[in-house]
Amino acid sequence: MSSASPGSELRRLRALVGDLDAVVWEADASSGRFTFVSEGASEILGYPAKVFLHEPSFWADHIHPDDREAAVKEFMAGLAEGRPHDTEYRFLKPRGDVVWVRDIGHAVTDMEGKPVTIRGLMVDVTQQKLAEEHRAEVEQRYRLLVERLPGIVYIEDADPSNVGPGRFTYVSQAIERILGYTVQEWLADPTGWIDRLHPDDLPTMRRAYEGVIPTGAPYAADYRMFAKDGHIVWIHDEAVLVRDEEGLPLYWQGVMLDVSEQRRADRRAEDTEARYRSLVEHLPAVAYTESVRDEEGGVIYVSPQVRSVLGVEPATLVGSPDHWLSVIHPEDRDLVAAANDRSNETGEPYLAEYRMLRPDGSQIWIHDESVLVRDEDGNPRFWQGVMLDITERRRTEELERALATQREEAAELRALDELKNTFLQAVSHDLRTPLAAILGLAVTLERQDGLDGEEARDLAARIAANARKLDRMVTDLLDLDRISRGIVEPKVKRTDLSALVRRVMAESEVVVDREIVLDVRRVIAAVDPAKVERIVENLLSNALRHTPPGSRIWVRVSAEGDGALLTIEDDGPGVAPEHRADIFQPFRQGAGAPEHSPGVGIGLALVARFAELHGGRAWVQDREGGGASFRVWLPVAGPAATEG
Repeated sequence: MSSASPGSELRRLRALVGDLDAVVWEADASSGRFTFVSEGASEILGYPAKVFLHEPSFWADHIHPDDREAAVKEFMAGLAEGRPHDTEYRFLKPRGDVVWVRDIGHAVTDMEGKPVTIRGLMVDVTQQKLAEEHRAEVEQRYRLLVERLPGIVYIEDADPSNVGPGRFTYVSQAIERILGYTVQEWLADPTGWIDRLHPDDLPTMRRAYEGVIPTGAPYAADYRMFAKDGHIVWIHDEAVLVRDEEGLPLYWQGVMLDVSEQRRADRRAEDTEARYRSLVEHLPAVAYTESVRDEEGGVIYVSPQVRSVLGVEPATLVGSPDHWLSVIHPEDRDLVAAANDRSNETGEPYLAEYRMLRPDGSQIWIHDESVLVRDEDGNPRFWQGVMLDITERRRTEELERALATQREEAAELRALDELKNTFLQAVSHDLRTPLAAILGLAVTLERQDGLDGEEARDLAARIAANARKLDRMVTDLLDLDRISRGIVEPKVKRTDLSALVRRVMAESEVVVDREIVLDVRRVIAAVDPAKVERIVENLLSNALRHTPPGSRIWVRVSAEGDGALLTIEDDGPGVAPEHRADIFQPFRQGAGAPEHSPGVGIGLALVARFAELHGGRAWVQDREGGGASFRVWLPVAGPAATEG
């Protein structure tokens, strides 16, 4: 029989070591340095075997800091004492990963028993360690969960011969907090707890057991129990039957919850609901609840008052949004939809007033208000609203509006009557004054045969001046009428406004006892020259009428933006702010109109109308230094009319 050579035997051993899923190592007992490390180090520890041989501290340096001291101490003790060692520690791989290692070693001694070499084996036990940690973590979580649950966790004997509650074999610590018994007290008499049930609830509890024991279905029941100090605790009890692998019952696993506060809350809620329902159903209004979800069908509650208000049954409207919309007056549906969309978008309270149709064809006015009710997280739940029948109020409002309209019309008629009287008084005064002058002068001419030529010409000139005054007055009245009927169009042509104003001032016969200050700049504008002349004449006449002799009047023309600004100012009393709009209305007099010369009240009205015909405007403001500043702005491009 032949034997293998030493070389082949060595190769065989090396192959065997290399195939092991472990790290085989050997270390010198005197120095602690590794003298051999198998190639399994690369696979298990992540480093080639040679680094453990060339760097004496490499192994210790790469042990997890939390495990290093204990692992090195155990290794060194094995070296010193020559005894076996078996330790577990974490080793740090190149990328920081951790591998759990079980390191087993023993000493090889010489003839005297002194350690010469330490040989060992490192095995990767990471998966086992993780499994152990997971089991421990799960067990700890379960234990904490059970002990911290707000209910009493229990295990009850599932002996099939028992028809009713069995023996308790486990109960959690919550038993003491809820019922006042310690775990030991409760388990000392595992079936006596039935005597602690409220006698009125024992039949209910037994029926629940009888219903589930034959089938093993989950058990659930509510009943009362007497705590150790005698007070009553409401219990909600749920349990499931746990079976073995063959399907045979092992035990009931359950939990008993203290629902006393919930029961009291439910009772309070029932009382509150009853009071709320009584209150809602006796309100002089229709209360309703509307879902925010289309799939729930719109209205989910409406109070009985809907019978008297709308003449329909509550059930007709609940869950039927189409019917609800169909009884809204067709002319008001868009209004309701807009208010509804606005509230849905903003979450603000819904508010609308609209008409609804009753089955008999009559219509009523509804005031509808609702608010969006949200849950604790701010999510919308439903709209809570109320509808009031405001038909009588609407009728009253309509009557009040009609009465107010009548009062306004009556006031307007009175104002028109007063305006008529004022107008007639002013016209009669302004017409009589020049007519009287003309008549007197004419009679003088008629009776005075001996007048020389100069006197006759003076009387004739005065007659002509008064006649022109009458002509201007009649022309103003006719122009105001034509403008009001929209039959006046300006005859536009390019005009030098400064030259026009100078000419009007030179030809004016009304400027007496006043100091006129001209400040006119050359501005060319497309205007109706005749109407601009009338603007200047009327503004000048207005300034003369409202200022005493010796006053100063400023007349200015200047460019202003894309237009021309005509300004006539005086140092008189000015115009109060509350009258600045009225004085441009026909037949209106300012508060400071002189009684001896009130005027007809159409001069400033024509100023405003002529300015508007040109696309401009007229206004009055305070003059710096006191007095009134009447201003007319005209666009230089002229009105939108064909030049003529």
